[in-house]
Amino acid sequence: MSYDFVRPPHNPARAIYDAFQAEAAKRPGRSVEEWIEAERQAVWRAACAGARERGFRPPTIEEVERCEQSAYGSADYGSKWAYGIAAAMREAIGGESCR
Repeated sequence: MSYDFVRPPHNPARAIYDAFQAEAAKRPGRSVEEWIEAERQAVWRAACAGARERGFRPPTIEEVERCEQSAYGSADYGSKWAYGIAAAMREAIGGESCR
């Protein structure tokens, strides 16, 4: 793997970012709707796993989508998305259970 200067250095943001990058590599051959949904689901699953490991609350899929929308247009889109989700996991109590 080559050096990625926007990759978060610490989990859970790093694991979320890595899940996004792995899923984004599968974009060729998919429709836009397919890859958007697949990336959101991969990021959500990684965030839920990270939440369980650290005792944080899991994010809702709606939070994942809001964080994604907040990151649109950024040069560091993937890391901004991951950092936003990690922050949301630390902030509130409750949330959707991980499947």
